Amino acid sequence: MANLYSKVHRLKSLGWTWQHFLQQIDSIYPAGIDEKTLFSLYRNPHRKASSHISKLITTLHEREFPSPFPKETESLLSLYNRRIFSDNHKDNIQDIEDLLCFVQEDVKYGSVLRRARIHWLIGDIHLDQIPNFRNNGQSDLLKQAKDNALIHYQNCYQLLLQVTDQHAIDSFTLYKVKQNMLACYLNSLHAADRYHDQSLLQYLDKTDFINASKAVLKKEPYQWIIARNGLRFSAITKNLNDCKFFFDALISSNKAFRDPHYKPLGAPAIKQSEQFSWAIKQLSL
Repeated sequence: MANLYSKVHRLKSLGWTWQHFLQQIDSIYPAGIDEKTLFSLYRNPHRKASSHISKLITTLHEREFPSPFPKETESLLSLYNRRIFSDNHKDNIQDIEDLLCFVQEDVKYGSVLRRARIHWLIGDIHLDQIPNFRNNGQSDLLKQAKDNALIHYQNCYQLLLQVTDQHAIDSFTLYKVKQNMLACYLNSLHAADRYHDQSLLQYLDKTDFINASKAVLKKEPYQWIIARNGLRFSAITKNLNDCKFFFDALISSNKAFRDPHYKPLGAPAIKQSEQFSWAIKQLSL
């Protein structure tokens, strides 16, 4: 989901005044939060919030931007995510295998949105298996996991395109599915092999990942992570026009990105990342 900076901007985009924003926070946590903290989260992509403040903002975001998917599918996804981070490795594996057995049958039933979300969950399960197979040199299992993940994400995407209510599925949701498909290619490669692999370059060439990125930024220009990813993959494919577009989008998301040495929360500066090197050279940054 959107990072904290984007969540604050999303909520502000509802037309909330700062006073109303603070009142909404007070409604779920009467002690409120310091005004300067809220303003800083809105203005600075590098600002890190406490877990308590992050939870408050996320609660408001989920209330105002609820998931379009059925509640039971969101519960299944939450269950899976808790298990994937469980410290009990043995139980973790068995529980996930049991869950996969269930959802592979369950994906056949229910509404379009329900089936789409189950396909998404199955795609996640296979995607999360890829690093282990890659690191252990299990090429056959790696290929199978990658192929399975792609099939389910593609099924999910096609189902989402069938949703007639355009307000139910926004461009950000479609982007996330495309991003997961791209992750199937990235995660199947060792770090040293990424960004040079022909299958990845071919995928980027034929997919609409870049266009999906642009569609989100048109509606939500504060999504700096999407702009940054767009710049990264435009540099990899050596597309100068797209590099210019996404660097401009990055600056539009926050003027701090004019400085290529700027470090946002959770990411290195683009000047310090080899994957941006072609764009940096072409744009004379």
